[in-house]
Amino acid sequence: MTYPDPDFNNAIGELVAPVRINIADRHEDFRAATVMTKIPYSPRFRFFSSDQKRLLREWTGWMPTAELIAEMYIARAIDFLDRKNPLAAVEEYDRALELAPEGPAVAEILYRRGMAAFLGHKFDIDLLKRDWQAVVENHPGTRWALHASVIADTQ
Repeated sequence: MTYPDPDFNNAIGELVAPVRINIADRHEDFRAATVMTKIPYSPRFRFFSSDQKRLLREWTGWMPTAELIAEMYIARAIDFLDRKNPLAAVEEYDRALELAPEGPAVAEILYRRGMAAFLGHKFDIDLLKRDWQAVVENHPGTRWALHASVIADTQ
């Protein structure tokens, strides 16, 4: 079964290396795959690090295509930052925001982008403040706003 959207299918081919399991085909790995997921429906998305050692993002169920593709960019950004390439991470976060500027991950994106920009631009606190202040002001009550609230201590 595939996600029935051409934008998603283009993104999945360009941004990640997908593993698809056809639930109608009872091949030898089917049992192992279904035991691992333990869910009765799909889609289930898991994004792993480029070294395939860490699970970066995971969720189950449908979401708007733009938000789903934004999740791919977020996973790639986390991977870039883990691999000590913060400026590439900033670019991926920018792409995610461009695709889903009102999506549910905006507070997280701003928080993480602020940190990546801070690290990538030799600890430029103004870049961190800009994004973290936006999180605090525009996304109150989120866990990301709680984490970013320490930015007030840098005044």
